[in-house]
Amino acid sequence: MSDSNKSVINDNTLANAVKDEIKCFLLDRINPDFGLLDVLRGNNTLDRNECQDIKSRRTTYKKNVRLLEIVTEKKKLREFVVALRDSNQEHLVNYVTTNGKRPEQCSGIWPITSWEINVLKTKHKHLVDHIDVSNNELVYELYSAGFLDKRQKDHVSKLAQDYEKVDALLDILHHSSLSNYRKMINCLSKTKQNHNAWILEKGSVNEEAEEEEEEMEQKKAKKLKIEDISEKEYESSEEEEEIVGKTNALQTCTSAKTDFVILAAISRSNFDYFVEFMAPKVLINRLHTKECLTDDEMIYIKTLRSDRDKSHEIIRVIHGIPSKYNVFVDILREKEQYRVAEVADRGGAVMNVSITFGKQPNSADIQQKLYDRIKSLLSKTSPFSVEVVQVVSLLARAGVEIIEAKNSRCLSLWLWCRSEFALQEFNEMNESPNKELSKFFGEFFALLNTDDQIPPIMNIDLDDPDRDVVLRPSDYTPVAKLAVGKHSVCAVTSQNNSVYALSRNPTAILVFIVDNPSRIKLEILVSDIKDPEDMVVINEFVFVSDRENSCIWQMIPMPYQAKSWPVVAPYTMSVLQGCYILKVSRGQPSTLNIYDQDFIQVNEISLPSSIQFPCHAVGTLANTFIVSYKEEARLSGGLCEVNSSGDVLSIFDMRLQAAQGVSAPINQSLSRLIRSDALKGYPEHFTLNERDEIFATGRSKDGILVYNSRLVLEDSLKKDSIKKPSCIHYAVNPKLLLVGNESEVAILKQRRAL
Repeated sequence: MSDSNKSVINDNTLANAVKDEIKCFLLDRINPDFGLLDVLRGNNTLDRNECQDIKSRRTTYKKNVRLLEIVTEKKKLREFVVALRDSNQEHLVNYVTTNGKRPEQCSGIWPITSWEINVLKTKHKHLVDHIDVSNNELVYELYSAGFLDKRQKDHVSKLAQDYEKVDALLDILHHSSLSNYRKMINCLSKTKQNHNAWILEKGSVNEEAEEEEEEMEQKKAKKLKIEDISEKEYESSEEEEEIVGKTNALQTCTSAKTDFVILAAISRSNFDYFVEFMAPKVLINRLHTKECLTDDEMIYIKTLRSDRDKSHEIIRVIHGIPSKYNVFVDILREKEQYRVAEVADRGGAVMNVSITFGKQPNSADIQQKLYDRIKSLLSKTSPFSVEVVQVVSLLARAGVEIIEAKNSRCLSLWLWCRSEFALQEFNEMNESPNKELSKFFGEFFALLNTDDQIPPIMNIDLDDPDRDVVLRPSDYTPVAKLAVGKHSVCAVTSQNNSVYALSRNPTAILVFIVDNPSRIKLEILVSDIKDPEDMVVINEFVFVSDRENSCIWQMIPMPYQAKSWPVVAPYTMSVLQGCYILKVSRGQPSTLNIYDQDFIQVNEISLPSSIQFPCHAVGTLANTFIVSYKEEARLSGGLCEVNSSGDVLSIFDMRLQAAQGVSAPINQSLSRLIRSDALKGYPEHFTLNERDEIFATGRSKDGILVYNSRLVLEDSLKKDSIKKPSCIHYAVNPKLLLVGNESEVAILKQRRAL
């Protein structure tokens, strides 16, 4: 409410507040549970014990009785009325100011009248039984409309039963204003609960509308229903074809239902993050063009004033519908809203952490420096200390990463969590007697900013941790296999529409057309290559590494001729920027070596001393390098990202158990977050897709490991069709994942849109 519409609190207001009839009204209408007591404690009207005393009363009425007793005894009526205003109960201030007489020209900032109270009382059971709060769609609609504040939304959302949620919403409505009563009606209509909206507006049940909606629901259910297939149907050979059709339809329906549940959970758990960071204006027309929004939906969204309202309405339209949702994710990426797209695509839950520092002369400047350092950490614009990289790596091992930050009165971080355990663990750390979470961030900030003394952390507020954490699988499925016959495949790559497979015994290069993988287009036998290891293709020139001869061969096309250059182990290669060869060399120090097509070295980058045994390297779109490495004596190792100077930007290290530069209790907290790693090996050979996501094979029973561009393990593709994959390649055009072992090469494709 604007200041111009606020009532003036004067002596008459305070005199009215102590009148018996006004007191009786306030006892029934004050809502003490969502911020009022905190405001009163903040302005020193109540102390801690008095707040606890009020909260211990079982009913709202008894809480209000005790509250007014204390306020009257302490003669704090002015502070009390101001607190009502500051806790979004302006309608009660207006009532007290006018002595309960509603002005003729009155806005909706007025308590609901006896008529609305009677409707809520007489229709309470019907409303509890019929208002639909499944998937919390109505709750989020009310939150977006401003009917619920964040505390109320979190309180209602975490209630277990639907009837409890509806009862809580009706209780909030009982204590609310006429404008909020109208918002409830509008939100019921928006969520297609017109019969419930009719009850609140007219005070009676619209039987025709209710019957019509029930009939529509029945028709919808009948349309989607697929009859169960009985065992008797299988016994009948005459009905076999029909049964197969029904089975496929049932599987499709089950898959669609699973997708719906996953996508709805992702939308619910990350609603606040989406509306905070989506830029909806650039999405609306594109979503309409792609038929994700109807004409009416597009026009309605454009009429909404705030970006939050626009974002909410977009989420409401697309959430839970796989076809629309996948296009929505693609458009987010198209409009360069990459992080929002990633959360929408992968799932998990993003938790807001609001950190308040103690006041000291330069605390605002230090807070700004921390914000700048965190943004630099997220953008990878500059390297950080080993200690910072290790802390971030341990969080990543726990499936947790910082993905956004904002700086205002407090420093706000958004943590992306891949497990409910992580959400609960952060909450327990924050509520622990020794304030583990404050100590963790205090030490982490000290590592980020070593120039200043970090102010003490006075308070940390967390989002509601009681949320569903659902991860969306990568969903790659085999669509074909290369007909390699008896060839033993050790490497696979692609260029344009051709797939190349490198074979041992005999040494040969097999060329296939993607559209016809069942037939070898070209087979090139190369007797000079004794022990082939890896292969890349640049402009139809094929480069093959040879372990026995310690060299790399260049195959010159039409007619194929071979020439070689000596190299040192290891013998893996990748293509950099479409025209260079990138390989790693072990030594003191180990290096990244970049060669042109004539195998002239154009650059050499020294790797950190901690990477003694690199295995493979691939360049990223950000002009950095991902390097896999191992320990010679053990099967542990990891991935690291380095820049063009060889500085480590991020790591995923199976050996890392504790971070340098932080205390033992903090490392223990990080260990609890990590719990135990399921991985038994380390990523060795890998490939990147067009978003720098990493698909890795290695000495592991985990199949294909999938990491995001920040080296957070996202998924494990365990495909029965490929046992112990040893070589892997991502083909950008068309978008296919080629995975092979010694006996076969499978072509995998992601079923949902990329």
